[in-house]
Amino acid sequence: ATAPDGVKAIIVYPMNALANSQVGELRKFLGHGYPDGKGPVTFERYTGQESTEDRDRILANPPDILLTNYVMLDLVLTRPDERGRLIRAAAGLRFLVLDELHTYRGRQGADVAMLVRRVQDACESPDLQVVGTSATMASGGTAEARRRVVAEVATRLFGSEVTPGRVIGETLVRATAEAAPERAALTQATRRASAPEATATTPEGRTYDEIVADPLAAWVETVFGLMPEPDTGMLIRAKPTTVPRAAVELAEATGLDADTCEGALRATLLEGSRVRDPRTNRPLFAFRLHQFISKGDTVYASPEPEDVRFLTDQYQLRVPDDPGRSLLPLGFCRECGQEYYVVAKVTKDGHSAFVPRHDNDASGGDAVTGYLYLSSDHPWPLDPVAEGRVPDHWLVEDGDTGSSVIVKSKEKYLPTLVWLHPDGVEDSGGATTKAWFMSTPFAFCLRCRVSYEQVRGNDFSKLATLDQEGRSSAMTVIASSIVRSLRQADEAEIGREARKLLTFVDNRQDASLQAGHFNDFVQVALLRGALAKALADQPGGLSHATVAQFVTEAMNLDVAQFAENPNARYSAKEDAERALRQVVEFRLYVDLQRGWRVTMPNLEQVGLLKVEYASLHEIAGDGELWGLPHPKISLQEAHQNEKALSLLRAVEPGARADLIKILLDEMRRVLAIDVDCLKETGFEANKRDAGQ
Repeated sequence: ATAPDGVKAIIVYPMNALANSQVGELRKFLGHGYPDGKGPVTFERYTGQESTEDRDRILANPPDILLTNYVMLDLVLTRPDERGRLIRAAAGLRFLVLDELHTYRGRQGADVAMLVRRVQDACESPDLQVVGTSATMASGGTAEARRRVVAEVATRLFGSEVTPGRVIGETLVRATAEAAPERAALTQATRRASAPEATATTPEGRTYDEIVADPLAAWVETVFGLMPEPDTGMLIRAKPTTVPRAAVELAEATGLDADTCEGALRATLLEGSRVRDPRTNRPLFAFRLHQFISKGDTVYASPEPEDVRFLTDQYQLRVPDDPGRSLLPLGFCRECGQEYYVVAKVTKDGHSAFVPRHDNDASGGDAVTGYLYLSSDHPWPLDPVAEGRVPDHWLVEDGDTGSSVIVKSKEKYLPTLVWLHPDGVEDSGGATTKAWFMSTPFAFCLRCRVSYEQVRGNDFSKLATLDQEGRSSAMTVIASSIVRSLRQADEAEIGREARKLLTFVDNRQDASLQAGHFNDFVQVALLRGALAKALADQPGGLSHATVAQFVTEAMNLDVAQFAENPNARYSAKEDAERALRQVVEFRLYVDLQRGWRVTMPNLEQVGLLKVEYASLHEIAGDGELWGLPHPKISLQEAHQNEKALSLLRAVEPGARADLIKILLDEMRRVLAIDVDCLKETGFEANKRDAGQ
């Protein structure tokens, strides 16, 4: 028999977040009204996030109800101390509850099923009552069919037979009249609801009982809320629908136009959500709005010159009303924006043809995958070396002629000339559109000459298509937009306590990833936004000595938003502000580095920031500086550098300045910068100050 002070029930949650929220609910239901909030039924959370003191207290005084997760319950069964004390206290366990039963499937479901059997054996509870709760176990078919599905799953998990009669569903009750409204009454109610004064949110609005008796309110509850099940007649939830679709149904039932009916439906739903039942204080219509946001499609174009080609952002294989013109997806160079047709080269009826390819990686399979380049204003020349269209480091000097030639290993990445019909079929006759084909992987851009030494693997970081957004980035942008809109909403419409955004994910890893991505996004956006504002406020630009100060001021942060002590005053406030400027300076330099953020390029990459170097043109134009050897290098090093120095002396000062800037830009983009915050000692000092 169960000891009087033993554990009577164990509730298992798939995530700690659920257990944490249920602790608050249990306090409300089991502790409210008792001295110190402690009722006769005790409960504790034991999930692994408790302190050592709390765990010792729970082991010493086991509660009536234990809240845990399936991983922790498995550990309790395997750890000698906890098994000896907590499981002994649960001898004769009466209830084992599995919350969110639908999450236990596959390998995890097998683990939990075995866990149920092990708990029953360890607690010596042959009459253990296992309970499962879920809102989404089965949604298709009749109520009886859903009960059978749930019973089958529960039988496998619980290790004992569960009959359909043991499955308890929800019982629904209408709030409005059950009888279908007559056509004349429904038409009159629709006209009234569509009037402009019906949407006014005045305290003189109708009462709860008046709205419940409204024929249109009854029609709304039938269409949007509850419907009788065809076989049994019992009330079930209606299938979700849209307001415009329901407006068409209402128009057919009343004879009014759809726009009038849509306005009446919106007004009735809003009025029903504002009025509350005086007995339960619940709104008449607690509706939920669902908006499905799908990712954008890519851009499609016909393989024709720019002035006649067809463009669309809707997925199609042929130009509408013109099947002789094919549509191919476009990818865009991440550096200059030049478009490329993302294609695969196949054979059709004995002719080569280019067909759409919806992955821009380097794995081609049987077909030859690649990209088509079409440009009227910047075509690929016959002699790309002479025209300066090949990346400089692809060139070497020919020992015989002394002229520049392309490195042999790079020749395979050069484009080949093709002639295309509008349907993508290649024609060697030359009477069609001129284009150039590059096979994957994408090695360099034919317009801006940016090249990629790591040519293997995915081309995602080189070419962008509009249908390739990062899911975390998309979620972050949507979430931040919603939060911004909530903050701007009228307080009369949405109270401050209701301005919250809740997101649901499948597991803790996804939640952690999204939270980290959101925090990183906010930090980057805040830093770049402040830098852009500081530059706008200082038309003459910002120097190394002033950039951190002006950017920090542009952030306009209150002390409580960054200081460990929100009430810092005097020297403590000055220390915190100085530490913030140091952190901002470090972050500004790091953000100039070309990193992995292909979906979040920095301000320089998108053309909003230009970095220049002090006295660059003066240094480049000072002939003496380029004629004297450096005093700290050896004669041998000076001799080795003489050839390069002689070349630099020979070029014009402007060209020399361009060469210097190219070198400095490359060094800066890998953070080879002589600045204190990037040195080890400076970084450690800033880290210490920021921590303090």
